[in-house]
Amino acid sequence: MQQKAGTVFSDKTLKLFYEQNETKQKDEEVLSGEVVQDYNPIPTRENTGRGSSFSGEEELRKRIESGEWDNLDDCPAFQKRTPEGQIMARAEAIDFRIRQLETRLPLLLNRSLTSAYVQVLKRIRALRMTKTGMFALFYENFGQKDLDSERK
Repeated sequence: MQQKAGTVFSDKTLKLFYEQNETKQKDEEVLSGEVVQDYNPIPTRENTGRGSSFSGEEELRKRIESGEWDNLDDCPAFQKRTPEGQIMARAEAIDFRIRQLETRLPLLLNRSLTSAYVQVLKRIRALRMTKTGMFALFYENFGQKDLDSERK
């Protein structure tokens, strides 16, 4: 996943990265040593007591809390954020999606849907790898500031 300096990861780029991570997964790998954390819902800001106005920041918050890590590019509040702020918003959305998937795992096991369980574990692992790769690429390539140029 190559990016030019100064650009931010797009929905399309991250989807491709995620798909690469998902196709790498083998059934045996996701079943061995994969421990799903206890369900602790991430607090949301749905009940803020505000009127019916829906600002751009509220729309972004709803998308993040819905786990829409791959559907943020067209949100004006997301576009206004710094590149690092965009990465953090995507990471938070990925965390929400992982939690959503983890909460569905017991249902699949209880119904003896082993193949579906394995597929969900693959998705969770691919999301974690995508988040890790996104951070690594960003901070290795784009997140470093040239302190000498700022002092001049």
